[in-house]
Parts: sequence; C-alpha cells; structure tokens
Amino acid sequence: MPPVRSEATTVRWSPPSENQVKINFDGALFGESDSAGIGVVIRNSERVVMAVLSEKIVKPQAAEMVEILAARRVVLFSRESGFYDPVFEGDSSTVIKSLQDRIVSHAQGGHILKDILSHLNSFQSCSFSHIGRQGNAVAHALTQRARLSFPLEVWMESVPPDISSFVRFDLRV
Repeated sequence: MPPVRSEATTVRWSPPSENQVKINFDGALFGESDSAGIGVVIRNSERVVMAVLSEKIVKPQAAEMVEILAARRVVLFSRESGFYDPVFEGDSSTVIKSLQDRIVSHAQGGHILKDILSHLNSFQSCSFSHIGRQGNAVAHALTQRARLSFPLEVWMESVPPDISSFVRFDLRV
C-alpha cells in the first residue's frame, strides 16, 4: 500500500509539490430534500484547475456519513482522472483523521472507510490533510451546486461559470 503521510494540523490551501495534484473535497446534506452533495476540485502546483466534479447523492442519515462518501468519491475520481500522486484535503477533521490513522471502526461508515483504504493501493503515494472551511471554498461551492444540478457533472480543465469566482478568490488567498 502506498505511504499515507499524516498531517495533524489544519492548513489553508497551499499548492502541492511540482509532480503532485491537490484535490479538495467536501460533502453537505441538503435539509430541504432527500439529497446531499459532493464537490471535488483537482488543481496542479500552479493552482490551475485540472478537473471538477459536482454530484448529487441520496441523503445519508448523518453529516459525517456524507463526508465519508465524499472521501470515497474523491479517491475514485482521482483514479478515474489519471492522477496517481494526490494530496487530498477535506474539512471534516474526523474523516481525515480516520484516513490518516487508517481507522475503520466507525459503526456507520467503517465499511466505506475500509473500501477507501483498499483503493489507495493504486496510487504512487498520497496524503490526507484537514483544511479549514475557508481553504475549501471551491469544493464547498461545487457541493452546493449539486443541489440544483444533474446527478453528476464533471468538467475537465475548466470550471462552470458560477464557480469561477470562487476559483479566482482562492488564487488571492
């Protein structure tokens, strides 16, 4: 299994090293419906957007479960997109800590965490870091976009117009 580097501190978005991509992800429950959303943004070391994903899913019973499902989706999307040296960043400290420590004992989501860990074998290396909400704004905006969109939308080397302002703001941080 590839090494999973552990970073216990909360960080703001910073670019990955030259040969890596940074992949931010988020999940959110939509209170007004039976759905939830997942948002993912993949950027290179120059902060150029390589791919984004916005997905509407069936609402799980707990907020932590949607974050676990978002973590699985980001790992699968990275593989599907051909990025094998990712730095994954999410704003759920509990989920990130579980992935850093390889803990799969969650009563509700342990089986999904185990599935995520099994997929890490296909990466050259990867790491998981907790990032504050402000540093995860693009992924969060993509999550919210899922509320009113098709079940799955993916853009390669571009972003939807309504998300571009979040990307521009992120460049200034």
